[in-house]
Amino acid sequence: MRCAEVARFEHRILCQDFGSNSPGRCVKTMRLILFSALAPAIFAGAVFAQAPAVPAGQAHFSIVQANDGKNVGSADCTVTAVSGGYRISSHGDMKIPKFTYSFTNENRLDGQLNIVRDQLSGTVNGSQVTFGMNSDPSGRQFQVSIVASGKTTSNSFDRHQHTALLPDLDPAAYVAMAHFALAHPPTTWIVIPKQNGLLVPADYNAQPDVKGTFHGQPVDAHHTSVAISEENGFTVEVYYTSEGALLEADLPEQNFYVIRDDFKLQSRPHYTPPRGQAPPPDQGQPPQNAAPPTQPQSY
Repeated sequence: MRCAEVARFEHRILCQDFGSNSPGRCVKTMRLILFSALAPAIFAGAVFAQAPAVPAGQAHFSIVQANDGKNVGSADCTVTAVSGGYRISSHGDMKIPKFTYSFTNENRLDGQLNIVRDQLSGTVNGSQVTFGMNSDPSGRQFQVSIVASGKTTSNSFDRHQHTALLPDLDPAAYVAMAHFALAHPPTTWIVIPKQNGLLVPADYNAQPDVKGTFHGQPVDAHHTSVAISEENGFTVEVYYTSEGALLEADLPEQNFYVIRDDFKLQSRPHYTPPRGQAPPPDQGQPPQNAAPPTQPQSY
């Protein structure tokens, strides 16, 4: 498998399979590389802005279908400052015709938002899936455990900086992405929980600030468009405050908005699809440029 084929992945909510790719090395198993939060030599010489501390507290979000504005679910995210970093807990659920989904994510981060451990679980149409990552004693690798379709598999991966685990509709992931947008690191990555884990590049593109209201007061929200993968990609449009508080995350290819309570955009910007051609539909799912889907889309 060539590295260019990494973008031809199938992205499902919590994904019933998991798979991965290392940008510098393509192997049959698509070996995932995650970040090494505790390896100073890897990070030596990196130059990027220092993002503000992650605001502690709880936030509630509505999951809205983009095409009709219908509320189809909700999600909560709680940020807690702990010794040496943060604990970010999130959970959510949605229900649309012939499709139900719920998730729970417990994420422990260091002070620079590097994942120390993460336990993700979810249920898709009654089938449960779990994806766990834990740093080994050296701090240079993750031990990964996946349970799906009644089968347990494991793997171990190297760790790298500035990577977010991206389950669908999970505000915990968007909180990390908002802070990476503020910090402007030179290199960023996204882990898709597919098969053993899939690592793809992420391109953070700052957009003009937008006008909105929050708790009834006018607010200028920062806006960053995050393109996931170099070709055949998809985007996450992240809106956030100067302090890094997440206000909204839009998933235009998947036809969903994740909107914080009491936040409203005055005028939503026009989205530009990411570069590359859309892959062919898989298992009856529409391509990216098709009409709005009735359930989260595969890529």
